[in-house]
Amino acid sequence: MTAQPLVLIVDDQADNLDILVAHLADSGFELAVATDGGDALALTHERAPDVVLLDVMMPGIDGFEVCRRMKADARTADVPVIFTTALTDTASKLRGFESGAIDFLSKPLQREELLARIHVHLTIVQQRRELEARNDRLLSLNRELQEQIERRQKLEDQLSLTDQRLDTITRHDVERWSIDGFVGTGPAACRLMDEVRSLQHAERTHVLVLGESGTGKELVSRAIHVGGPRGTRPFIAVNCSAIPAELADAEFFGHSRGAYTGAAGPRHGYFSQADGGTLFLDEIGDLEPRLQAKLLRVLEDGVVTPLGANASRTVDVRVVAATNADLTARVADGRFRRDLYFRLAGYVLTLPPLRERRDDIPLLVRHYLQHLSGQMGRDTPEISDDALASLWGYDFPGNVRELRNLIEYALIAARGARIDVAHLHFLGGAVAPLCGPAARSADRLPEITATSGSGGWAGHDEQRLLALARRDGRVDNAGVQAALAVDHGRASYLLKKLHREGRLDKHGERRWTFYTPAQWSAS
Repeated sequence: MTAQPLVLIVDDQADNLDILVAHLADSGFELAVATDGGDALALTHERAPDVVLLDVMMPGIDGFEVCRRMKADARTADVPVIFTTALTDTASKLRGFESGAIDFLSKPLQREELLARIHVHLTIVQQRRELEARNDRLLSLNRELQEQIERRQKLEDQLSLTDQRLDTITRHDVERWSIDGFVGTGPAACRLMDEVRSLQHAERTHVLVLGESGTGKELVSRAIHVGGPRGTRPFIAVNCSAIPAELADAEFFGHSRGAYTGAAGPRHGYFSQADGGTLFLDEIGDLEPRLQAKLLRVLEDGVVTPLGANASRTVDVRVVAATNADLTARVADGRFRRDLYFRLAGYVLTLPPLRERRDDIPLLVRHYLQHLSGQMGRDTPEISDDALASLWGYDFPGNVRELRNLIEYALIAARGARIDVAHLHFLGGAVAPLCGPAARSADRLPEITATSGSGGWAGHDEQRLLALARRDGRVDNAGVQAALAVDHGRASYLLKKLHREGRLDKHGERRWTFYTPAQWSAS
């Protein structure tokens, strides 16, 4: 509605027009005049009035038709129409209301009544428009609110999905890296697992993990992290030997935007990324001296300052460092800081090489056969006694990692068949002896497969019996009972079975019977 409401007066009688114009001249309205229905409709098309005073009886298009056409036009449908007419009968009034009129004024018109009626209808229109505007604003707000609710719901769904994924990842890490995933039941493996369990709950103790390459230093470090209070927090693994010297500060402590050429934005360093969790520093012995000093300072006060930043931040990080180098020798010759060594070595965990835990080799072989066969989509094949004995007698300079590679190679080479000695690809292409130096130890020989458990490898007792026969040159029932811890019936069955298979030669009869490895001569 304009500042001055536009009132359209429609009447074919000049006297009536003069009276209406005189009544409204000083009332603050803008006036427009039409003398017939056609002109009135033309004027409403040019500009919609705020109210129409419409005569009924006009030549051509009468008032009723003009009103109907206005109400049918979206531009003027809401304009209030007041009929001004001498017709006072009920039928005419009903016809007028049916055509869309809002009010009737009878001629002769009274100024006060005319003004009052106009103001009432203008006020109603104004209030309706304000209400519609308010409703539109409310609808708009409701739409915005609904959009916000939908956006929030999407974010919550995404967060929920992220939580589920993180939970899945955490569960996966627990399954993959927990102490339950360790393979080994020998004395060395049991001692190691006991130490790991103790370290899991000493969450503020830094740990130094020592061991040859391939002994599983990262596996042990992850197990220490996963099984403790920090297990749901980040585990950040860093290879110290792979970080360029010029980027070391930024990588470890982060940087601010513009700290150096190419630093387009801020970046969190390894310590900030591991906040609340564990920072695993592999190959710690290769850390350059300048960075050793900075690492020591962070370990002492727990404060990191990003490169190019003025503000520092405090971090809560447990450091587990690992190396296959002799750190004490490096400390002695000055290549590694003594104070940093003692800061890192809150507890020193030394991993035994595989040659010192041969009892676990059968279990590890079985584990890798099952695991790698599953990855290849194959059934787990058998492995011959001779192949297992060769593995048990090998020294494994590459430790568990080398054993895994050997089994993977053998699975491919055997093409699903039973794995034999010919399928084992040892370091340098050499084939390990069927019984290595350790296998010739009388004390350890009976333990070759003792840790495999019941229902484990088929033929373990036969393998141990053959190894005993190769070592001593001959075996009898009493010796087998003592060596294998079996009864007379089991010993007799094993000896007869290997004889039938052509793997043992029989000599003598009854109580004087003894056996030698096939093609060996009895002494």
